[in-house]
Amino acid sequence: MSEPPQPLVHEVLQQIRSGVRQRQAQVATVTAGTEEARHKLVELTSKEYIQEPMALSPRPVLGRLLVFSRKAMFHLFMKWFMRPVLEQQNGFNQTASRLLQDLVQSQEALAKQVRDLSSKVDSLERRLREDSADARDR
Repeated sequence: MSEPPQPLVHEVLQQIRSGVRQRQAQVATVTAGTEEARHKLVELTSKEYIQEPMALSPRPVLGRLLVFSRKAMFHLFMKWFMRPVLEQQNGFNQTASRLLQDLVQSQEALAKQVRDLSSKVDSLERRLREDSADARDR
């Protein structure tokens, strides 16, 4: 078996190195935002559901009358319009939240894979250097 010419191996290794460096830079940029993304996902999950408005009044004397009139107005005129809109918005919020969680998880998995591949490239480079040093010594 003949060995491939050395310049080709070095060129391929150089291409791999540059690709790994580029991916490491991307991962370093994204990893810094991963913790922030986790916190924002928790915040998003807490705001996932929109509820029907509650009628409140800070006025002590007329408050009960105002609350009753607002509830009656909402029940008679707006409830039938608002509920489907709220259900649709809640469904969208849930889907978007799940999608964002999946994206963060897949990004973390890709970052781990890049770290693993980087360590493999480093070990292959060390092995290549050792093999070329052994070949020169012979």
